[in-house]
Amino acid sequence: MFRKLVCSVSGHSINRNRVWHDGLNFRCKCQSCGTPMLRDRNGWREFDFEQDAAEHRASHPVTGRTA
Repeated sequence: MFRKLVCSVSGHSINRNRVWHDGLNFRCKCQSCGTPMLRDRNGWREFDFEQDAAEHRASHPVTGRTA
């Protein structure tokens, strides 16, 4: 809960060593709060499961999870 608050004030922290490509976009989780993130034309933003869900997206190469 506290980490989400910190991220909402200072922004999410991206670990560039953990970024992976799902076939459409670069993805990772916020290093601080664990929120799934997506990189689009405007930069990093939170992954929106309703808007960003697509069957063309590949799962994570190690864990096999989609988010």
